[in-house]
Parts: sequence; structure tokens; C-alpha cells
Amino acid sequence: MRLRALGISLALLSLAANIAFQHVVMNTGMARAVLVPGLADFRPAWNNGVSFSLFAQDTATGRYLLIALLSVITAVVLAMMWRATSRLSSAGLGLIAGGALGNLLDRIRYEGAVFDFLSLHLGRMPLFVCNLPDIFISAGVVLLVLEALLKPVAAD
Repeated sequence: MRLRALGISLALLSLAANIAFQHVVMNTGMARAVLVPGLADFRPAWNNGVSFSLFAQDTATGRYLLIALLSVITAVVLAMMWRATSRLSSAGLGLIAGGALGNLLDRIRYEGAVFDFLSLHLGRMPLFVCNLPDIFISAGVVLLVLEALLKPVAAD
């Protein structure tokens, strides 16, 4: 029961953090603030696709299909989180689920797009723009990889 509570708590906290942070970025002067000169700043961008704007969807049918696919993926992650057997996997899957829910909520609220706002670059060379859900998903994947690396190898 504690593992489920951990995963659910992290999913809900990451979802709430995304909603709150988005509100602040959208409604204050932070929208163009420099975080680390030459490396990171806030730069709002709408993304109709998936990672790196791949498979952008401009039609209603495309948006609904993407939302349906992301809903199924999110449900699978939540089911995996529910069955987690370790703290690392529960935490990792909770972060992934919260990030997925945040991006899914964006797609529902903003006509199929997600609100990206953290621009990472090297000087003038852009790398990518992401959002908090992307960061939570990445952190969750890191925890799952860490767990896999820490598991003892079974002897034959």
C-alpha cells in the first residue's frame, strides 16, 4: 500500500506543480526571463506534436487520435505504477504518470498542443524547448534505469 501511495503522491504532486508553474509563466513577466545566460531561459512555445515537435497534428482528427493514444499510454503507466514492487519503480512510474497526465491535460485544454516554456540552448544554438511534465517523465525514466542497474544479476 505504501508503494501505491508513493506513486500516486508523486503523480499528483507533479501534475499540480505543472499546473501551478504554467499559470505563473503564462500570467507573469517570467515568460521571457533568462535563467542561465547562454544556456536556459523561459521562452513559451506551443507544441502540437510529440517530442521535438515530431508528428505535429493540425487537424481535429489527428489531435483526437493523439489524445486517445496518449490516454492509453498514460493508463498503462498508471497500471504499472499500481503494480510496482519497489520504491524506485513506484517513484519513477509516479513521475512518468504525473508528467504524462500534465501533457495530456494540456492537449485537452489547448486544442491538442502542450505549453512548452523552458528553452535550452548553447549560446545562440537552440537545443530544445520542454516543460515540467517532460522533466518529470525524464526523471522517472532515470529512476527506472537506476533501478535496473542496481538489481543483482541472477546466476544461471
